[in-house]
Amino acid sequence: MLRKFEFENFCSFRGHTLLDLTTGIKTPTDDSFALSIEGDQVTVLAGIFGANASGKTNLLKGLAFLNFLLRGSYRDQDANEAIPIDGFMGQETSPSILKLEFESTSETYRYEIAVCQHKIHEERLLRRHPKTGAFRTLLHREQGEKGIVLNQPDAFTDLAALRQLLKDRPNASMIAAGLVTGRSEFKKINQALGRIETNVNRLGKDDNFSANIFEALKDCARYLEQNPHFKDDVEERLKRADLGIEGLEIHTLDIPDAKTGEPIKTPFPFVVHHSEGQQFEMSMAMESAGTKRLFLLLRSFLPVLMDGGVAVIDEMESDLHPHLIPLILDLFSDPEINPKRAQLLFTCHHVEILNTLSKEQIVLVEKDANCVSHAYRLADVKGVRREDNYFANYNAGRYGAVPSPDLI
Repeated sequence: MLRKFEFENFCSFRGHTLLDLTTGIKTPTDDSFALSIEGDQVTVLAGIFGANASGKTNLLKGLAFLNFLLRGSYRDQDANEAIPIDGFMGQETSPSILKLEFESTSETYRYEIAVCQHKIHEERLLRRHPKTGAFRTLLHREQGEKGIVLNQPDAFTDLAALRQLLKDRPNASMIAAGLVTGRSEFKKINQALGRIETNVNRLGKDDNFSANIFEALKDCARYLEQNPHFKDDVEERLKRADLGIEGLEIHTLDIPDAKTGEPIKTPFPFVVHHSEGQQFEMSMAMESAGTKRLFLLLRSFLPVLMDGGVAVIDEMESDLHPHLIPLILDLFSDPEINPKRAQLLFTCHHVEILNTLSKEQIVLVEKDANCVSHAYRLADVKGVRREDNYFANYNAGRYGAVPSPDLI
């Protein structure tokens, strides 16, 4: 589970920013919080709210970047490629600082990095000592005058193998390089971090839904065909959404190849409807934008719920009625559906959802007159009570982070 995410000099955030997903053990909570091995509680939900262009998506970009850096930076880029990170405007040559705290069922880790597009300045992996509670360094990397310097205070991994990999791929993280070795210590770190599914990339929201809906539906159908145990869950959620759907089927169609024109057998989703005593099937491509959006979201969520991890979703409300969002939040809040306590971090413009969240689960983002973004938890705003109407107070401007169209 993710516990804390810190960063500075990243996109529109110039100063230090903390996304804290923890709260005290005595804080009154419900099933949308999970007990932590650290003796506190971690939320499984975090909603990020604020005006357009305030920096909400940039906050999520940090997690998407770390997911790439920790897992894909060795395999998915060439040695000469620039590292895909953006510092605050005018400070791009200075390193961005990112820190991530996360826990498995038995250990808590901390990862820290100072990085710019041209190099990784410093990188550190730490683990909390169970007796002292202090973090101890497992693995440290820095850029020396003659190249990369790696060290470990105690025996953690094979440094010789890691050095050789990073010599060939200096723009990769030591965690991503370690995963290439297949060694168990790096697999353990990867498992503790958990699966991360996101629709955010360096440019912002990566919206396959609007870019190429047909390809996205094919991908979903292929996934459900390969993982049939998820199909019934998706079908049940679509039916509960009261969309007039009574079933979901995956059929194989002969679809022409985009390059050769030759027909290729391709799985594609169809939904079952009833009308006046008759049953008929309709291609998912013919359904409403909201139905297709919900279908694609469910495909992203269910693997995370099954395996554990976090779904990082920008503009979760796109094409969805506000009443459907609580149905999605319930997937993560229900311990029976979410036994591994997967987390959902999302941005949203449907501010009525504020009243379905606890103040520890609400993150507000605003941008000042100098185009600098700031993020803060509602729980950290002085005077906010648990019984307050967050929706009404937010609309009244009492918490900040609201649009001001009269000033435009």
